[in-house]
Amino acid sequence: MSEAKLPTRLGFLHLGLGLAGSLCYNKFMKGQITERTFYQYLKCPNWVYFDVHVDEARPHQALMHKLQNDGMIEGKERDLISDREDLVEVTAEDPEEAFNQTLAFMAEGRQSIYHGVLVDKHWVGHPDMLEKVEGRSRFGDYYYIAADIKRTRQLRDDHKFQGCFYAELLERIQNTKPVMGYVINPENKVMPYHIEQFEGQYELTLTEIEKIIAGKRPAHFVTSGCKQSPWFSECRDESEGCDDLSLLNRVWREEVRRLSAAGIETIRQLAVKTISELELIVPDVSTGRLETMRDQAISIVENRHMIRSNVELPEASIEVFFDIESDPLRDFDYLFGVLVVEKGQQTYHSFFAESPEQEGEMWAEFVEFVERHLDAPIYHYGWFEHEVVQRFALRYGISEIAREALERNMIDILNVVRPAVIFPLSFYALKDIANYIGFTWRSSDASGANSVMWFEEWLKTKKPKILQKIMEYNEDDVIATYRLQRWMRENASL
Repeated sequence: MSEAKLPTRLGFLHLGLGLAGSLCYNKFMKGQITERTFYQYLKCPNWVYFDVHVDEARPHQALMHKLQNDGMIEGKERDLISDREDLVEVTAEDPEEAFNQTLAFMAEGRQSIYHGVLVDKHWVGHPDMLEKVEGRSRFGDYYYIAADIKRTRQLRDDHKFQGCFYAELLERIQNTKPVMGYVINPENKVMPYHIEQFEGQYELTLTEIEKIIAGKRPAHFVTSGCKQSPWFSECRDESEGCDDLSLLNRVWREEVRRLSAAGIETIRQLAVKTISELELIVPDVSTGRLETMRDQAISIVENRHMIRSNVELPEASIEVFFDIESDPLRDFDYLFGVLVVEKGQQTYHSFFAESPEQEGEMWAEFVEFVERHLDAPIYHYGWFEHEVVQRFALRYGISEIAREALERNMIDILNVVRPAVIFPLSFYALKDIANYIGFTWRSSDASGANSVMWFEEWLKTKKPKILQKIMEYNEDDVIATYRLQRWMRENASL
């Protein structure tokens, strides 16, 4: 089989930790570059720096790493390789043995290698699967391509960079470089991409990563991606300490560069400028963006929100607030929570599935709920709920009346907030804004990522207290959405 004719349905499994080979590699050696390094760099370059150059260790959670890297739980991935023929697994736990076992399987010409490990000096690759295709390599009339299994349904830059990394490692090991990279989603759909189309960006990124590992400290620049890093508090504190412009919500690096070139290097310096002054010294940035950034700077300096425009929210006797809990490690959306507000009375309802096999039943109950509330606006925060609803409608079906109601009534309140209000916040996540307006979650460690960890723990233990904690977290999410809607209605409505 040639690489160009790679089948559109492949089975793959996420690979565990195993690395190195005859190159005498220490798996805990600082300074290694793995496929995960590209994710870390794109989220926060200082993540890479701190991991290498700071002696203090940060907790390692394998499931959290899988979650961040769009991986899935082993059981889900095993389902996807159940029909593979000539599938072999690298089982060695010792890093050197794992690499040697991978090479042995490649030399034997095995069709599919699961848990393979690729090593060259301080580069260590962990593709989910190595797949044999027709061609020439040092092994004979075939060579190997790499593929990862991801829960994503869209290719991201870090996925493509990881594929380029695998391709370069494979070239060094088998003397043939794959042309394509592959990501396989939970439906076993192959998402291919051409390696050469991303090599330029990949090589620039790799060069910067190598400089960081060699000791070059990246410029601090706080983004929402930094929240994924265990070093987030260090990044945030440093930026706050120097009043850095990256603390502006959704500011671009290029915008910061242009402001800095004009002599504006701090939020306080930006806050005192008039729009006329900014237009004169930063002519390449639009007036609208200059005004937004300047107002954001004033908001942060004075620690107050600013109403930029009024909003119109639909009035209804019954309003619904909606939030979904998911376990991306299993590609499993297990809880639909709704808060029904009628005449000031709040009632929380949960639609729960203990297993993926119960998703359809949960969805049917939710659709019946929608059919009983055809005229109620349904508020949610962010794009996720709308995406899941569309996916479930395709997967499990939906009545036409419920479909029309969802299309008509779903309101993403984040889209309402952004153009209307500037908050003195670097991030506009629901928890950031809700905390600002005075709402707090019952659990001190409440977060979307932790809710996944709680659910994984519940699946293992079935402890009622853990499930209760998840339900309370979801209920707090919908109450927070309601509180934000009320705040908007009181402070920014027509």
